Amino acid sequence: MSAIPTSRTNPAPAIRLRSPGQIVAAVPYLVGFHPCESVVAVGLGSQAPQVCLTMRVDLPPPDCSGELAQLIAAHLQNAGSGGVFLVVFSEGPGEPPCPDLVEAIQESSRALGIEVKDALWVRGGRWRSYRCQTPACCPPEGTPVEPDEVSELAAASAWLGDVVHASREDLERSLRPVGLFVRASLERTFEWVSRQLIAELSERGWNAVAAGSRALLRAAVESRAEVSVELRAAEVARLALGLADVAVRDDALMWVGTDLEHAAESLWVELVRKATPPYDAPPATLLAVHAYLRGNGAYARIALDRALASDPDYSFAVLLTEGLDRGVPPKALRAALALSAEAA
Repeated sequence: MSAIPTSRTNPAPAIRLRSPGQIVAAVPYLVGFHPCESVVAVGLGSQAPQVCLTMRVDLPPPDCSGELAQLIAAHLQNAGSGGVFLVVFSEGPGEPPCPDLVEAIQESSRALGIEVKDALWVRGGRWRSYRCQTPACCPPEGTPVEPDEVSELAAASAWLGDVVHASREDLERSLRPVGLFVRASLERTFEWVSRQLIAELSERGWNAVAAGSRALLRAAVESRAEVSVELRAAEVARLALGLADVAVRDDALMWVGTDLEHAAESLWVELVRKATPPYDAPPATLLAVHAYLRGNGAYARIALDRALASDPDYSFAVLLTEGLDRGVPPKALRAALALSAEAA
């Protein structure tokens, strides 16, 4: 089974996950942070043994196990999964923890024709299988995740520019707005740049300003691919105000799946943290698209929450949120974006 696929022009080598320990080690790289008190479903494509969906959910109360199991199985089916590995992360009591939840997920998955390859649980940095009772391969104290099981994943993640955060909260903090003092200065800059842009619109027209916005975004992304330099306040304002144009924002999706993908993501993160509301909603939604297409639903959800907190009626963010809620697979979103690009 291969993980961390990419469509860059110089792709990183596929990483083969050959053992339960490697699957456990891969989970933080697949969801973007180290989960706790969670159940993670790693869905495998029915046509090829590749990761097609990674879904992480907080462990539910016991009386909600059946409902959650059906939801997870439905999302796996929508993603085209033919198999799934289940991994429960819990420091709570029980040997093993949450057996009713695991059994419910297995039953719901099998009912939809999805093979449960294995069900694992992780506690204190050690993993065990719900199925295996053989001490030789699953000792009672559990098996530690060995460093060499993480090294390939860490190297591939570093090559891609991905960061594995310590927790979901740490991931959320990475998108929080800058401090109040910097924020006040940025607000003044946004007002000044906005007045300039209004004057430019009246003099040159909408199309010319949009063309300028596209050129500035491309230059910023290409520059960031060479070296990451923090934007000046006026640059933040001009780029964010440019993305308020829906056509410019849609054109900014061109970098998804290219060798400039991570440079674009880095730019969106900086704009999310520094743009004044509601101008942080477009880069937050673009960031969500990048995460969504990688199958990183957790990061996509956090970015969309940021977008909707800034602008609850931002239609693109609303649409993507509905897609996540309904379990629309990344490949369906990719196909929709391709059709939209052809029609433009």
